[in-house]
Amino acid sequence: MEGNLKDIFKEKLTDLYGEFHPIVSKFGTSSFGKISSDLCISSSQFSKLISGSATEGMYMRSIRNIEQLTEHQRVLKESKQLKKELAKNKNKGIEAFSANQSKKKLYISLIFICLIFGLIIGYYFAKGSFPSESINSHNKHPLSPFFNKTDNKTTYLGFLNENEVQEYCPSSAFEGKWILAQPYKIPLPGSKNSGVYLLAKSADITLVTSKYADNKGRVLLGFEYLTHEVWVDKRRQALIPEYFDLKTRLFTDLYNNLDFEEDENFVKIADLKSFFLDEFTILKDSIIRKGQPSGRYVDFLDTELAKTYNVDVNYILNEVISDLTKTKCNSTINEYCNPNDLKVNSTISFNCFYSIGIENLGIGGGYPYTKTIQLVKKNYSDNLICDCGE
Repeated sequence: MEGNLKDIFKEKLTDLYGEFHPIVSKFGTSSFGKISSDLCISSSQFSKLISGSATEGMYMRSIRNIEQLTEHQRVLKESKQLKKELAKNKNKGIEAFSANQSKKKLYISLIFICLIFGLIIGYYFAKGSFPSESINSHNKHPLSPFFNKTDNKTTYLGFLNENEVQEYCPSSAFEGKWILAQPYKIPLPGSKNSGVYLLAKSADITLVTSKYADNKGRVLLGFEYLTHEVWVDKRRQALIPEYFDLKTRLFTDLYNNLDFEEDENFVKIADLKSFFLDEFTILKDSIIRKGQPSGRYVDFLDTELAKTYNVDVNYILNEVISDLTKTKCNSTINEYCNPNDLKVNSTISFNCFYSIGIENLGIGGGYPYTKTIQLVKKNYSDNLICDCGE
């Protein structure tokens, strides 16, 4: 079924954009990036659609989007043609009654076409503005309008002004947009049955200098918007000893090499959205992060799979994940003592541990995981004058 949908997906793209050129990643003259933007989906999701690894639902929604774009092109073409005919008839200066009637018909037709065009465009952009039945893992950060300039808005951004950045150095160097550098996964041993995992898929993080912290220029506030996925091992394989070594208190290589999306033993049950408030303290030789969850909800749930594998996502959300009260990240070495060393694509990694109060495995000390964030857009990129000793 999905193979047929993949073929249909490519055929419709070919009809709309032109011949498929896999070597240069284009349909006609349009790049994959432009097409994914037109379809209101992420580049990674578009890659899955092209490769054939997307779900049936992803194919169906994307095919509908292509059909809407095709209709949009058709209506736009007809509208332009009507305008040309109207201008042509006007230039002829036909004053006969029949000509006036034709003009009236053209005006009415043009108005009608414009109304249809407006409805299609409104529907198309509405689909991109409201949640669909399945998660879009690259939705914009809820605070994006407050920290990113938009074309049609007069905006006062929430970052430091240029005349403040030196005063609040070095934290001013860290201000901007960060993302999760790579996904990480953690098992949920408190979920009644083994084989349930939480995959941190993506994060959109905005860091802003705290102007009222006692340690001036050293504290950042982080607003973190995360996408998580809940995956289930269809075999309900126990965590110990296959995936976790009790002696070393470390995950095994087998666990570290797991790729849920590529392993047929795993199925995705749900998508979650989370919002965190973070506090980063920038010290001379280290960086300290503290995080506080501020809300989480289920954005997509495959009820049939959840029922098949006896997974209570509501229980996991409210009892298991919400019981990660002992999550703690160790401080990390400050590699950017000179704040001017911090560039776009720089990363910061935190080694963390978590434990679940309701689990009965008796682990103690928690399970380790690493969270790495990457800078993708800086608020201020000119030279800063503070140094490590200040």
